[in-house]
Order: sequence, then C-alpha cells, then structure tokens
Amino acid sequence: MRMTGQTNNPSTPLVQTDREAVRTLLERIRQHRLKRNWTQVEMARRAGLSRPAYQNFENGYGNITLANLVRVLGVLGLTNNLAQMVPPVTEEPTLASLTKPARLRARTAGKPRSSP
Repeated sequence: MRMTGQTNNPSTPLVQTDREAVRTLLERIRQHRLKRNWTQVEMARRAGLSRPAYQNFENGYGNITLANLVRVLGVLGLTNNLAQMVPPVTEEPTLASLTKPARLRARTAGKPRSSP
C-alpha cells in the first residue's frame, strides 16, 4: 500500500510506503518529546505506559494500540491533528446518479385521486 500526503516541506516525498510513513510518524513523535526535554521514561509515565512499551513503540518495535497512540499524541498536545490524517469524504456524482431519469412530480398527499 502506498500513501500520499500533503507537505509544506519540498524535501519530504509525497508518496511513502507503509514502513516510511510509520518511520516518519515515530520520528516526529520523538522530536516533539525531545523538544520538551522529556526522556522516554518521562514520556511513558505521562502516557500511562511502561517504559519498555513506550521505548519499543518509539523505536519501531512491537505494536501499540490505537488508544495508546492517541494517549501519546494527547500528552504531546497533538490530538487535534488526528482529523487531518483522514480527509472527509466529498460528495461526487456517481454514474448511477447521472443516468437516472428526471424525477416526476409526486401527487399531493391527502388529496384523493379523481376517478375517470
């Protein structure tokens, strides 16, 4: 699977493999942690994770649950950015909707039909 993304940095490629995307995410999380001068132990404590679990996560080993990822991002104040990961679906006409015949007027509800 290949991912595309938007970036303000022209040196960052727009197309990434899954592995590259994960590495980029983990590196950015690490940079945010270091910007606050927190050790991995401090970050793990703040996120409610064990030190080995957080260390493995940040180094790209093992698995982390989505809930724990959100906790880590919350500690870093980055949860507002989660919505940007998946853009909203835009309404686009489908072939079926373009080929439907025009809708005819419906009769008024409650008005009895006159018999011929």
